Amino acid sequence: MIQASKVRFGLLGPLLLGVCLVSGVHAQEATNAPAAGESDKLSEIIVTAQKREQNMQTVGTSITAFDANSLAQLGLHDVTDITQQVPGLQYNQFGSTVTVYNIRGVSQNDFSDHEEPPVAVYSDGAYIASTGALAGSLFDLQRVEVLRGPQGTLFGRNATGGTIQYVSNKPTDELEGYFDATVGNYDEIDTEGALSGPLAQGLDGRIAFAQDYHSGYIDNLVGHPVEDLNQLAFRAQLDYKPVSGLDFLVNLHGVNNDHETQGDYSWAASRPDATGRGVFTPGLPDFNNYIDPSTNPFDQEEGRRGIFNRTVWGITGTTTWKTDAFTLTSVTDYLQVQKRYGEDSAATPYPVFTYDVFYHYNQYSEELRLNGDLDGGALRWTGGLYYLHYLTLMDGLTDFNPNANFFCFPTVPLSGCEPGPGVAYALFTLHDSSPAVFGQLEYDLSPKWTLIGGARYTYDNKSIDYLFNSTTSPFPFLQQLLYYNPSTDPTAARDWNIVTWKGELDYKVVKDTMLYASVNRGAKGGGWSAPTAFPVDPAQLPYNEEKLTSYEAGFKSTFWDGKARLNGDVFYYTYKDYQGFFLDIATEVVENVNAREKGGELELALLPAHGLTLQLGLSHLETIVPFVPTPAGIYVPGQMPQAPHWSLNAVARYEWAVPGGQLSVEADGKYNSYQYLELLNAPVDLQPGYLVANTQLGFMSENGHWEVDAWVKNIGDKWYRMYNLDLSSVLGMNEGVYGPPRTYGLTGRYHFGR
Repeated sequence: MIQASKVRFGLLGPLLLGVCLVSGVHAQEATNAPAAGESDKLSEIIVTAQKREQNMQTVGTSITAFDANSLAQLGLHDVTDITQQVPGLQYNQFGSTVTVYNIRGVSQNDFSDHEEPPVAVYSDGAYIASTGALAGSLFDLQRVEVLRGPQGTLFGRNATGGTIQYVSNKPTDELEGYFDATVGNYDEIDTEGALSGPLAQGLDGRIAFAQDYHSGYIDNLVGHPVEDLNQLAFRAQLDYKPVSGLDFLVNLHGVNNDHETQGDYSWAASRPDATGRGVFTPGLPDFNNYIDPSTNPFDQEEGRRGIFNRTVWGITGTTTWKTDAFTLTSVTDYLQVQKRYGEDSAATPYPVFTYDVFYHYNQYSEELRLNGDLDGGALRWTGGLYYLHYLTLMDGLTDFNPNANFFCFPTVPLSGCEPGPGVAYALFTLHDSSPAVFGQLEYDLSPKWTLIGGARYTYDNKSIDYLFNSTTSPFPFLQQLLYYNPSTDPTAARDWNIVTWKGELDYKVVKDTMLYASVNRGAKGGGWSAPTAFPVDPAQLPYNEEKLTSYEAGFKSTFWDGKARLNGDVFYYTYKDYQGFFLDIATEVVENVNAREKGGELELALLPAHGLTLQLGLSHLETIVPFVPTPAGIYVPGQMPQAPHWSLNAVARYEWAVPGGQLSVEADGKYNSYQYLELLNAPVDLQPGYLVANTQLGFMSENGHWEVDAWVKNIGDKWYRMYNLDLSSVLGMNEGVYGPPRTYGLTGRYHFGR
């Protein structure tokens, strides 16, 4: 076992400088076979990493991009599926309730819905501040872009780790559409479709939907299966172009989850070590004298049926005015989330420990952006204003059932085991108002050299009104009533003046090859923890703004007559006041700690033969948090969570003509070396290295309208954890959240008009 105390932070060797690279090559450029007589080449990938359309190979930022073809051919169906083929990208997810992305080890693992993540997620140009609004289907998308490293200049205060952009297909002026249907094990039935075309002169429309259902992956031996899915999503768009250069696009979208059974934990016995961190202890009981009879993480006994209902809807209006001198863009967005979530937190047959959340959220944002060029295009500029306002209302309840012999766990120093209620609840309202101004300049010093500089100023004004009550506990030392708001404590209303900036130098070595070096400052505003379980220390509620400074160098190259693409970089991060998440017994706490990181990524795409596409991604990461507080009050060095030292992803696809159409076979997979799943770096948090591999066999008709694919995901049925909760200190147990088991199925597609 690799202990956190033995983490070294030495210099990367020359090999890493040569091969640990970046940049996306995942748009599956070779998947559409060229016409007879044409040579195979990787097609150009267009991205909007700098708020305007550019060839990805000319952008000095670490990017992975997927187009619609690659999303379909890789079988990427959920928003989190992109992590399979993006170096440096991980995620954790509690069913559909909370989704947290992690880029290069930068994340925020608090499962409370009010926390904003440091990886900014955008949908059709609009920022999504709520982690509870992120889960859903990847349907009818034009592309997905993953930008690694701080993106604070153009994307704002919460892009410390990077940015993920989901861009949907837009209405078309010609009739087109498609319909997909999937059947699979776990009773999976998915459908997806879209219809687009002209409605009137200058007015086009598009409507799309996705319906997803499967039964629970976790077989509950005493009740309803856990971790099922029953989701419906839609998107309706109108695009009006009254005159040349002027475009009004309205996008109405929504997601609904209906009576899903969540709380997808796998129980394991554990005990605290000398530092208070958990160690697995197979065969011993938990605090309620329960022992799980099965070692299979997908065989559990949960006495309380969890519940998840969620409705997310929003409307985005995008206005674009293009002239010869400039382009003016306005993105106006409103988003609302309502959620009801409940789980069996003990993951046992006895309803002794439950957690419930009632969550209401709405946000409004406006971005007004102007960009253009001067001096014959040698000087390119982008500037704008941004405003974000959101309101969170949350009611969280932690309940130790009155019928449970709570705290009869033998290592707890309490006399007696009096049964009684142990309810704790938190009610809070969080306001945020955040205006910003930003600008960026790009100047060609010569045909080979380009200098880029930019900055952003954000004023972040927040306040919280928080009530915590655990007075119903039968134990006096757990009884607490706390009012925390601006009238009782001045730290409940705070503001931050956040400055983020960027400096970059690009050098074009030859055609299709460039080098770049950059310094970026990213930042994330401060906030408050909002625990729903005792004990609560008001002094621990506020936490400060985090700042990350990134030093990065890389290259991008296309060669072999356009049949190969190799991109890469290395980076070094200094992280001040990283907002680390800790679970103190059962209390959520965010605490500022300092950290350092270094690493790099490599991505390669090849067309070695007609019809054959090979892709490879490699990531290396070294992280250290010098002083991690443990439950026993001892500080130890640790690694950042979900930051494997090595990660390798690969795709091999071969297509060949047969009578009546085209066959294809594809294999893809991702390997992660060992990683810790919590910042605490407890032994129970250690996830050993694992490989998840997938395969697919497909047929496409000669006219390209019909497709059928047979697929298997996680073909080796590998058991691996995405997240972990160490509850060893008092409850004598550990809860792991596992990735999906082996799934398989058949997908049929029909599309027309393209």
